[in-house]
Amino acid sequence: MDCVSNFYKTCLFKKNPKRKIFLIKNSLITKVFLIIKILIILFFWEIFFTQKALAQLESRSLREAVISSQGKKFFQSNRTRQYLSLGGSYGSDYNSKSYQINSRYFLQNENFTHEINAQHQVDYADTGSGKNKKYKVKKSELYDLMLSSKAKILASNNYAVFYHRSIYDKFSTFLYDQRSAMGVGRMFLNQKFEVDFSMAYRDVKMQTYEINYLSSIRINHKFNNKLSLIQRSYIFFEDRLLDQEHKTSLIYRLNNQLSFEIRHNFEKRRYVDVVKKTAVNQISRGVIIGLIFDLY
Repeated sequence: MDCVSNFYKTCLFKKNPKRKIFLIKNSLITKVFLIIKILIILFFWEIFFTQKALAQLESRSLREAVISSQGKKFFQSNRTRQYLSLGGSYGSDYNSKSYQINSRYFLQNENFTHEINAQHQVDYADTGSGKNKKYKVKKSELYDLMLSSKAKILASNNYAVFYHRSIYDKFSTFLYDQRSAMGVGRMFLNQKFEVDFSMAYRDVKMQTYEINYLSSIRINHKFNNKLSLIQRSYIFFEDRLLDQEHKTSLIYRLNNQLSFEIRHNFEKRRYVDVVKKTAVNQISRGVIIGLIFDLY
């Protein structure tokens, strides 16, 4: 019986030799697709954890730079104001030196606000010792460019905002850091109350990218000639990160040159610590009491 079966298989192969080639090709294709699936899983696994680390490394000042560009007010006049500044600095000691060049351009009218900030900084330092000592070796070469715009939409109370910042340093571990944000907002009560919502994209070379969402509120209201309220709030969030900050000030004018201020600051940051694999919830608040002097 076995001889008959083997004879039948041999005859089947001789009649249809393409069947074996098809089986080999099908098996090879299955293995290739399995390898591709594994590589895709590893790729997104790396992005998932690197995004968490990237969110923790970001400083508060970088987030506030995005929000502050949206807080520029439109000029309450049909005129246009422009501002241009150029500056620089140089410093050195016995084993290092550095120089910095910066510039700023700002335009403001009743329909637009535009701002451009540029900075260039180079640092030198001595390295090594003895025969291997090298003098004034370039350690960093930073280029920092920031662009922001705020424009009314069709002469209405609605507005659009745009922000972009590029940081480049070939001596750093990240090489470049780019962030862009776009959003829309609306003004109420003659710019006394503003609220907006934006989506931001950040790309850091040698790390990864992340997408954030942010919303901000600004209130500047006078109850009467003596008492006024100033509120600045923002929420910066994504699926694993939540940052929020609220600054509330009550200002009471004592006379023409002196005012009393009480301010409450609240900041909350929540993220997942990748190393400890635990949720971190940081809250800080403070109260500031002081006097404001108007100098003429």
